[in-house]
Amino acid sequence: MPVFDPKEGAGSAVGPVSVEIPGRTAMLMVELAKQLGAKTPGEVVGQALGVLQTIQQAKAQGQRIVLRDPKTGREIDLAL
Repeated sequence: MPVFDPKEGAGSAVGPVSVEIPGRTAMLMVELAKQLGAKTPGEVVGQALGVLQTIQQAKAQGQRIVLRDPKTGREIDLAL
């Protein structure tokens, strides 16, 4: 079975790719698209992948990305 390695791509030269997603995930994507003002499902996926990449880069550098409730001071680490 081939191994997926995102570093072995053609970068921006890669054309559209079909991805199969479950129905509930599709409904979440539609709702998020409305909230974000996204015109296509791809925009939602692109934004989500950008957030994941940022979290991974911070983790690799020993940093934290934190959600903080200003009322309580409670913090939640975003981690994968």
